[in-house]
Amino acid sequence: MTRYTLYSGLYRFFNGVVLLLLNWHIASSQGGGYDALAISTALSFVPAVFVPPLIRFCPIAGGARMTAAGLSGVSLTLLLMAAVYDHVHVVVALNFVLWIFFFFLESTWEIWFNDEASGLDDVVLRKHSSLTMTVNQVALMVGPLFAPLFTRVIRAEWVVVVCAVLFAAVAVMSLGSHRTATSTEQTPQEAGPKSQGSLSIMYLLAFMLVWPILGTFNLMLPLQALANGESMLAVGIMDMFLGIGMAVAGTFLHRLTKSLGSWVLVGAALAVAAAMALWLSVPVFGAPQMVAIFALGCAFGSMRVLLRAEAASAFSPRQVGAIVANANASSLVLLAAVLACGRYFSTHIWLAPFALTLLLVLAFHGIRKVQSSRLIPIEVSE
Repeated sequence: MTRYTLYSGLYRFFNGVVLLLLNWHIASSQGGGYDALAISTALSFVPAVFVPPLIRFCPIAGGARMTAAGLSGVSLTLLLMAAVYDHVHVVVALNFVLWIFFFFLESTWEIWFNDEASGLDDVVLRKHSSLTMTVNQVALMVGPLFAPLFTRVIRAEWVVVVCAVLFAAVAVMSLGSHRTATSTEQTPQEAGPKSQGSLSIMYLLAFMLVWPILGTFNLMLPLQALANGESMLAVGIMDMFLGIGMAVAGTFLHRLTKSLGSWVLVGAALAVAAAMALWLSVPVFGAPQMVAIFALGCAFGSMRVLLRAEAASAFSPRQVGAIVANANASSLVLLAAVLACGRYFSTHIWLAPFALTLLLVLAFHGIRKVQSSRLIPIEVSE
């Protein structure tokens, strides 16, 4: 699990740098703005449709090796984007290709995590999930903060080139993982579903909300900053507060007992509601928004940790990868609807990630209800 935690953390750091650079470039360049960034964001989710069959029929065995393949694709695509960086529309088109690999990696990282988590009990599994999620969020938090600092030293396209090289380095290091060779050799019985029916559907609905939350957040932040005359550094700082909130949630859940899990749902819902009220009451882009984004990070981060840990205990690695891939593919429809509506209330597009996080809390509550209803007949039969 140590290698997984380190390599996934490095990936998230470089990912944070690249995403902020590209979103800011598209939003602020001539020919950019809301429409260009909205189209880019919507197109970035279309590749999610291709990922389920890629995961299902991928000839590469093991989460680590599948991750290395995805990282190699990211590296090559970034090199192409750096070569045409001044042509915004070409960058938007290549962003489509880039996200094929990003969504592929979202599934392969989960497969790799489940490979590593094989055989662990629920308590240890939750701790590993919290630890890795905390490391990832700290890395994702620091990445956007460093992006504007890097661009003060070298041109933005050269930062993209450096990130491409570093992604390739992580890909090479990922090939050194030895855990996956045994963990992915499943018999048909082991690879079969541990949970079926309504429970898998509820997990799919919950995972389906994850990327639209991040997508709408990454969309609204540069737009809000530009509307208020702020710089890319302000976006990085705001992004940092989301990461801090998610890291705090991961650290808290690392020490949480399962009996208190239901209180996390209540706390997450209250945090999001309070954040929305704060932003509405003080709409000036500044300290109140930092607090609101921090609260959003705490709520969203706690839901991701719980969702990931419980999915790992309910499904096999390949099944988790398939659920995540199908959920990401389905999220395209949801994101497209939000962006289409956002065209008519762009000044309030900031509401989207908050509202979607509330839906994620409700979806996880639905998972708990399904799990509880399944435990009752089992206990009676015993």
